[in-house]
Amino acid sequence: MSDDEYWELFEESLKLLSEGRWAEAETAYRKLVNLRPNTSIYWIGLGRCQLAQQKVSDAETSARKALELDEKMHHAWNLMGCVLKARNDFRGAEPYFRKAIEINPKDNTAWSGLATTHLGMGKDTDALEAAKKSIEINPKFFESWLVLGMVYLRSRMPAKSEEAFQKLVEVAPTMPEAYDLLAMALRAQGKNVEAAKMTEKAQGLRT
Repeated sequence: MSDDEYWELFEESLKLLSEGRWAEAETAYRKLVNLRPNTSIYWIGLGRCQLAQQKVSDAETSARKALELDEKMHHAWNLMGCVLKARNDFRGAEPYFRKAIEINPKDNTAWSGLATTHLGMGKDTDALEAAKKSIEINPKFFESWLVLGMVYLRSRMPAKSEEAFQKLVEVAPTMPEAYDLLAMALRAQGKNVEAAKMTEKAQGLRT
């Protein structure tokens, strides 16, 4: 493969990843890791594509390979945390997200991953703190608003939960679960008419 062809493949992989075309992106990253198997970032890209397609075991293999190649790559620690979180191994995932944050404190997705991990372990105060940190870094990432809303809902603070889920709907308008969660917060306040509209919106997105 010529240098021009290699860079074309690299650019294609980034484009496919950014567009969420996971199967095609996986194929592109598979070619890249075959060409340059000692490049950590390609294994990370491959793992992200695999995880997005629920290929959790394959994603774990890719994440561990990335860590083996470069332990200073915070994306690799983050990916491994996401793999364990996908298995509901929240206790196992926590140190990976913490390591990613230690390497790069500005990685909002690692803070968000830590927040969801704490939520899964019932550590609501820690989940709230991590979610707020993620939002401070990047307020447009959906997962942190989801955690924030869930913590408030579990704490019987439905008005605050509604605010968080409203933001979730803003940043993830095509995500039906966002409207389901907003409907829950509305019903908890007796806003049944508004809740019904949100449920209808969620159903519309699923059809």
